[in-house]
Amino acid sequence: MTVKFSTGLPNCREGRQNPIGAVTPAWLRTVTTEAERLGYYSIWLNEFLQTEPGVALKYDQPPSYYDPLVTIGHLAALTKRIRFVTSTIVLPHHHPILLNRQVATLDALSNGRLTLGIGLGGSADEFRSLRGDLGSPNRGQMMDEFVDALRALWTQRRASFSGQYVKFENVEAHPQPVQDPLPIFMAGEVEGVFRRLARSGQGWIDYGFHPEPLKEKVAQVRRYVREARGADAPMEITRQFYVSLGQTRSEAEANRAASVPAGNPVPPPPPPAHPMEPVLVGTPAELSARLREYVDAGVTEICAIFYSPDAAGAVRQMELFAREVMPAVGAVSATPSA
Repeated sequence: MTVKFSTGLPNCREGRQNPIGAVTPAWLRTVTTEAERLGYYSIWLNEFLQTEPGVALKYDQPPSYYDPLVTIGHLAALTKRIRFVTSTIVLPHHHPILLNRQVATLDALSNGRLTLGIGLGGSADEFRSLRGDLGSPNRGQMMDEFVDALRALWTQRRASFSGQYVKFENVEAHPQPVQDPLPIFMAGEVEGVFRRLARSGQGWIDYGFHPEPLKEKVAQVRRYVREARGADAPMEITRQFYVSLGQTRSEAEANRAASVPAGNPVPPPPPPAHPMEPVLVGTPAELSARLREYVDAGVTEICAIFYSPDAAGAVRQMELFAREVMPAVGAVSATPSA
């Protein structure tokens, strides 16, 4: 089985996978153009509207967070083939009319290379700190309404929508996206996410399941897709990893340590409800063997986001990963740029 391989940008990752103050616009450009040259399928960008709470506790200096949609607009002009995925934007923070304009414009300017990855966001307390005007909203209902509203804006000449959290009438907003449909990927592991995905999504983003429970979730998603659409409609199963790769295990471990300085001591987070595997550290052979298990579980796209203290370190790992891991796992053929 073949699988697509992607990588991520540190646009909002200072203090977690990269040192505070290290990420620059030049880093974002270098990694993007090198990813296209090396044959990666897409570039993933995440979103925080303010300093992530765990980072704020750990470091005295603030991280730099680059808006994913604005950053994609810049990087799309420097590339021709590679796709861009928001993984993820917090959909309830974005009014559908404004987000429609941004997404449709990006899709048109990039010639159809955008995937909109969406999620519910972090804690409810953090959401209320940014959107306290909403009181105690049902964020799941907001997700449902916002997705439906976006689809209406993307497909109707004059769009109307009426819900609890968003209402508009006869909105004419063009250009519409180049892609039909513009892919929406959704993150989350609960029933509501899977039902929403089955109704109106093109891909699921998983952040942590081990292969065996992941296989069960994939079967659940595909069953809901059949129920919602009357057939086994196409559905991408994507898996994100934070990766530190080296020719030796010690080299990989040292790279991860150098990428995230200790900072101030903070209490460890509570253990997850079930075992998770968000991080892979090791040699090409070790990573290849583990990733093959995820492909066997049903994953169709793997995003490797590299720990690195600088852009050069990220590129070295990207080259090693493309040279030794992708072929060993079974990558979809992509033509590297000259």
